[in-house]
Amino acid sequence: MTLSTPKETCEFTLDNGLKVIVREDHRTPAICSTLFHKAGTRNEQAHQRGVAYITGGAAFKDKQRAYKIGAEANGWLDYDVSTYSLEAPRAAIQSVLEMLAARLQPPVLSEDRLKVGLQKTKELELADPYFSSDFWITPEFEHLIFPHAGAAFKFGDVDHLDQLTVSDVMRWHKQHYAPNNSILVVVGDTSLEEIQPLVQRIFAKPPRLTDLTPANPAPSPVYEGERTITQFLDTPFPRLQMAINTPSLATATDSLDMSALQIISALLTSGPEAWIPRLFMDDSKALSNLVTRLPTYRLEDDLLLIALTTSEHNWMPLPQIQENIQALLETLKATPLDAQTLEYGRAQALAHLDSLDTLELQGSIIGNLEVIGQPWQLIDTQAQALQSVTSKDIQRIAKAWFTPGRTSVAHIFPRKV
Repeated sequence: MTLSTPKETCEFTLDNGLKVIVREDHRTPAICSTLFHKAGTRNEQAHQRGVAYITGGAAFKDKQRAYKIGAEANGWLDYDVSTYSLEAPRAAIQSVLEMLAARLQPPVLSEDRLKVGLQKTKELELADPYFSSDFWITPEFEHLIFPHAGAAFKFGDVDHLDQLTVSDVMRWHKQHYAPNNSILVVVGDTSLEEIQPLVQRIFAKPPRLTDLTPANPAPSPVYEGERTITQFLDTPFPRLQMAINTPSLATATDSLDMSALQIISALLTSGPEAWIPRLFMDDSKALSNLVTRLPTYRLEDDLLLIALTTSEHNWMPLPQIQENIQALLETLKATPLDAQTLEYGRAQALAHLDSLDTLELQGSIIGNLEVIGQPWQLIDTQAQALQSVTSKDIQRIAKAWFTPGRTSVAHIFPRKV
């Protein structure tokens, strides 16, 4: 069984509005339960950038209990969602649900605890990047990619953080961590019959919020020519990042476009016949890493990221690598893929799809689909959608999206000591 194989999945909603999705996966005696709150950095007020991160930290509870039951915790914050996940042996189902339910209760937050959290957050925001990877983009590059969205931050605006109070954090929690603004996803060695009575008992207390705070409306994107930035970061060798503004699953006119983009991504970077490594001819050691990051789950438009890190064996300067990759993208516009090439890209995209077949990632996909207003059932139709993509689909979206106006480029070099 893989992610290409649908699994028994059910849903129900509590009286207080909490939506619950249960997906059975009995391959291992474990469960992963994730609580999604439909609020992220995009919901922050213009003068409170950082409150979403601080509130997420304040809501973390029972870390010692999680350790005791052998649970792996993972919390993350994105543009449109705040999330916390616990993966544990199936015998710990009740404890896991109790710990997640506690996040819906008002956090216990003193002035002293807030002061410590704010100081740590400001230090993180002001610090030089403590890591750098192909997948990671700096706030400066993010602002270049989405110029209409305003300044970007790693954690929050330091000036705003200085002004945050306990009341601000409690208000944010009340406005956004309500059961009728949240989704609980449970994936693993369990069933609806086991989960439903537990959830009805454990999550029944938090009240429905009658005045949910809507997200800030997103400005219409304006793309006016290729944007370029040069950066010096903690990278062992020169790195190229090319970001192309694309629709997201929530804004695409046709969901099949996202599947076509998956195949393009696979053609560029996946498997023995990947196109970008072939630019370096027979020098298989010219790159130390190569990835593409597909659009994720945003209510607004998103991006395709093509990123590579060179190696000590590389002789080609970054501008030439960039030019060669752009030439590859132009071929997608000019010439329809032949059947063999399309099938190769499809096979690689399907292999990547199956690599996502873990308890945590299944839960993440399901919850994020729901957050952006898409049906969770799309997780079970991704393989079918990939099979439906044609060469004309590839050529159509390449012509529409792979333009200079939608392209932002970062030339990244090792930090100068």
